[in-house]
This record gives sequence, C-alpha cells and structure tokens, in this order.
Amino acid sequence: MKNAERIKYLNNSDDYSFEQLLCKHMDRLYNFALHLTRNEEKAKDLLQDCCLTAFEKFYQLKNVQSFKAWLFQIMHRKFINNYRRKKDPELIDIELDEELLSDADNSFDQNKFENLIGDEVQKAFDFLPVEFKEIILLADIEELPYRDISKILNIPMGTVASRLYRGHSLLKEKLQEYALKFGYK
Repeated sequence: MKNAERIKYLNNSDDYSFEQLLCKHMDRLYNFALHLTRNEEKAKDLLQDCCLTAFEKFYQLKNVQSFKAWLFQIMHRKFINNYRRKKDPELIDIELDEELLSDADNSFDQNKFENLIGDEVQKAFDFLPVEFKEIILLADIEELPYRDISKILNIPMGTVASRLYRGHSLLKEKLQEYALKFGYK
C-alpha cells in the first residue's frame, strides 16, 4: 500500500491523516531532538529528517496505534546514524499546512521540558550520558512503556530497566546537595 493509499485509508477509517498524527507529537519530538543534540538548529534538522523519513515509510506502519513509538524510534535511529557521527544531514524544505498546525491538540512548545524542571535539575540532566538521557526522556517524560522504549532504542527490556535505574541514580547523586538545601533527605 503506497503512502497516498495509506493516507486515504486512514482518513476513511480513523479520520486522521499522516500530517494530523504527526502534529500531535511534534512538540515532544522536538524536545527529544533538542535534548539529544543539545543544539536548536541540529534539533530542527533532526526533527525535519525524522518527519521526512516517517512520511516516506508511513506505508510500512502496520499499527497506527504505535505511531508515537514508531516516530521516536525513527528519531533515535536518525540521531545515532547521522548526528552522533557528526555527519551533516541533507536538508530538504517541506511545507506543513499552517491551519492544521494551529489546530493540533498539542501546541508546539519547544521549552516544554525545560519549563517542567529547575535549572539545577536541567544541569544534572545535561551531565548524563546520552544513553541515560534517552531512557529518562522516553520513560519519565513521554511515559512510554518499557516495551516501546525497548523497540525504539533496539535494546532488551532488561537493559531499559537497568539504564533507567542507573540514570536515576546518577541524577540522585548530582542533585543530592540541591535536595538537602531544600530540606529533602
């Protein structure tokens, strides 16, 4: 089934097009990209690369219910393959329907994650190695189940649990003095 047929099928069955499904997750995808790349321009490039690949491969998606996890998996793979290796991505300009973007359930908020936590927590989070940051973002911020995180990162579920525990432990170490200052033990 080609993209046009898949989009038509989705419009008839679920009243969602690819663009509508994508718009629901744009702010979260951008925040994930921003934390992976630590650079606004690179995050935008990664987001664009992810969206383009998702559109091109949309016909391969078997279950629309797993669309969010599938998007995060694409972004993670793009980051690993292109951005961690310092490869400059090929930029392609795409246009999205502005009316559809403004009607999306979740408005595009590039500072959503930063607004949820304080500066000290952000500094401690930035200190973490990427493999722990990814797990914490996907599990604690995106609230994805271990099974989905395992698929996104292509690691066993036990490794997800182990990295999440280790990431939390590293954050706890970094924030211990900060917590004591506010009366936490």
